[in-house]
Amino acid sequence: MPFDRDRPSFPTSCSYRLWLFCICAGMFLFFTQVTMLFPVLPLYVAQRWGEASPVGLVIGAMAMGLLFFRPGIGLLIDRWGRKPVLWMGLLIMIGILPLYIWSPNPVWLMGVRVFHGISQAAVATASQTMLADLVPPERRTAMMGYLAMSNTIGFSLGPLLGSVMFNRTGFTGAVLIMLVITLIGVGVSLPLPWLQSGRSSLTSDPTGDPDRGFPWKHILAFPVRDATFLFFIGSFLHGGVVTFLPLFIDHSALFYSLNALVAVLVRFGLGRWERVLPQRWLVSGALLCEGTALVGLSGFPEYLPIWSVIYGVGFGALFPVLSAIVSLSAPAEIRGRVYSFFLAGFDAGMMLGGAGVQPLIHTLPLRSLFVVLGGLGSSVSLVAFRQFARPAPGVEAK
Repeated sequence: MPFDRDRPSFPTSCSYRLWLFCICAGMFLFFTQVTMLFPVLPLYVAQRWGEASPVGLVIGAMAMGLLFFRPGIGLLIDRWGRKPVLWMGLLIMIGILPLYIWSPNPVWLMGVRVFHGISQAAVATASQTMLADLVPPERRTAMMGYLAMSNTIGFSLGPLLGSVMFNRTGFTGAVLIMLVITLIGVGVSLPLPWLQSGRSSLTSDPTGDPDRGFPWKHILAFPVRDATFLFFIGSFLHGGVVTFLPLFIDHSALFYSLNALVAVLVRFGLGRWERVLPQRWLVSGALLCEGTALVGLSGFPEYLPIWSVIYGVGFGALFPVLSAIVSLSAPAEIRGRVYSFFLAGFDAGMMLGGAGVQPLIHTLPLRSLFVVLGGLGSSVSLVAFRQFARPAPGVEAK
């Protein structure tokens, strides 16, 4: 199996498969325990401090940790290496979980949530950067699909597990299960290699020492700039769906379940599709599917299963393809920082898709709001088709 010059040589193919399995399994475990709080934490805050407590601020504090600290996490990944930052994120998670129970007031809990976001930023960014280091370019889209599939399965199972544990054992029991899952994740990460950031090539970088600051020459150039923008738009649409769909239709759970199932299937098949379809078709088609589904949902909500499937196809394909494009365009010595900027597009999109759209619901009916969101996704799909007509650096034109 060929490997590019940015990755170390591997002793055996068995070790290679084990490392890839550990990364995917670790992300599945991590996002399972993270999403256990989705249906649980709002109820816990309201029950403990009353319905007038700042539930929205407590929930949103995690996004602040993700958005504002992810760039620094990327810098640490390039300076320290992938595995140290991964373990840092897991250790932060182990340290803060008891604080969920011991928090004396909502303000304290908001601080805990900020650290929760830092932990997620460290684990997710380090894992994806390590995967990009390990996987050869021709298999990167497929493996990013498998990694995203692991995340999606965790997102599907976590809320269900959290609800069951909360109903049976209360909030304390749910947090203890999260702690157990995190400890298992630490064990799964033990076989992972200690990959360095490629410092031997730093002196040949004409832009100067990449350890200082961010490599804006790469970040603000095609394709990282364009991929981050498109990821932001896709996440903005998803943030609107997650926040406002339950207010628009009664059976939003069916939409989420079908969407997650289809996204898993799409990400499993991306390895084969990526070899047949040009990336411009995959990216623009993904955004077009998301936009079409939202417009259709606003006009014909009775066909919810159809729109769920179409949306799942788009949402399932967008991240793995864009992630592969970014990984192929970023040298190993700056990949952590480039990835952190790219993933910050997701954080900002999800946050603005909820909080940023909130004022519009006072002036627009929800039906019209979904038309606007869907129209935005469909329009940006044309931008994606135009921008990726040229091949990204490191990717052969198809």
